[in-house]
Amino acid sequence: MTKRLKIVIADDEEDIRQGFRRLLCRLGCDVIGEASNGCELVKLCQNNQPDLVITDIRMPMMSGLEAARKIAETQSIPVIVVSSYDCPADEDCNSVADFLLKPVGLPDLEAAIAKACPPV
Repeated sequence: MTKRLKIVIADDEEDIRQGFRRLLCRLGCDVIGEASNGCELVKLCQNNQPDLVITDIRMPMMSGLEAARKIAETQSIPVIVVSSYDCPADEDCNSVADFLLKPVGLPDLEAAIAKACPPV
């Protein structure tokens, strides 16, 4: 039996989080937390130890990329970044497992998850 991945999602738009929740449910994943900004995301990861993070880049208080770097300081959690924009040239996107452009479909999300969290 394959382990169900525990995932935290972050986006400042509720409808986007709901969409990810539906897609992840279809893929057999458990959404164990949702954040609307990068600061909440960091706290959720500290408290819940997810297997994977899926986050938007542009959010209030702390961007998804800043949160990914902060999480990487203390935890080894793969991060998939989703955005309506390409990774900004002035940002270091090397700390993320994959980068997806919105809108994200089920096949792209499934491939990114398999890349970030290969089956054991």
